[in-house]
Amino acid sequence: MTAAAETTQAGVAGDEGLALSEDAVFADFAARVQLADARVVEIGGSLSEAFAERHGVARWTSIDPNRPAATGPSGRTEVVSARAEDMPLPDGCADAVFSSNAFQFIDVAATLAQVRRVLRPGGVLYAHFGPIWSAVDGHQLEYVSYEGRDLVFWRDTLLPPWAHLAYDRAELRELLGTALPAELADLLVWHVFDSDTVNRLFFEDYVEAALNSGLDLMEVRASHHLDYELRLPAFDPARLRQADPAGLAADWTARRGRPTRVGARDVLLVLRRPID
Repeated sequence: MTAAAETTQAGVAGDEGLALSEDAVFADFAARVQLADARVVEIGGSLSEAFAERHGVARWTSIDPNRPAATGPSGRTEVVSARAEDMPLPDGCADAVFSSNAFQFIDVAATLAQVRRVLRPGGVLYAHFGPIWSAVDGHQLEYVSYEGRDLVFWRDTLLPPWAHLAYDRAELRELLGTALPAELADLLVWHVFDSDTVNRLFFEDYVEAALNSGLDLMEVRASHHLDYELRLPAFDPARLRQADPAGLAADWTARRGRPTRVGARDVLLVLRRPID
């Protein structure tokens, strides 16, 4: 049976009501889309068998290049080891596409083209992602190891607020060197300016990609909420810049030649394939 999808009204909303935890994101998706007997494609991650069985999903296919191909015990779930930009799936095979915390890592325009292809007419994309390049911690320190330990931005708060937007390479290296070992400072500068971990898109870039995707934009919702404390090393105060978001927005608007806001950290994007 084909799943009917329902979304809230089109528009842009603020912080209120945006699910932030993984459990809350799953719950919000399940409340919007009729999952019983549905065929769902997930971009990134891998949903549990228990969730699929509890909601009566017919098939849940996770597209993730970093996970080995596998099929769950019940046959309801599978992992396809492939990039979201190259989904090896048939046209119109999905009632819905779900994604949590993946869109900041991918080529969004190419992925949305694949989403439009694999969705049936009327099918819905629900994508929750963040932080994005517009955010106070948009450098997203992750997938980097130092002295045998993986660094993560919510625990290893080694970079100052807006580091990726407010400093150039030399300025950031000079600042970090006032409180961190040289090897670690070099690694962090490499991560911010050279790593391909994140796609370095601003909030407006995601919206533009959505509008140009051939999918109907149903909802965009953004939150500026930071859910952990930034406890910085003892940097030299003379080199530590108190970045002003309004000033950063004006600066990056001028650099990019188009209106650019900063601050959006978590984003919900809901799109629907038009009924032909």
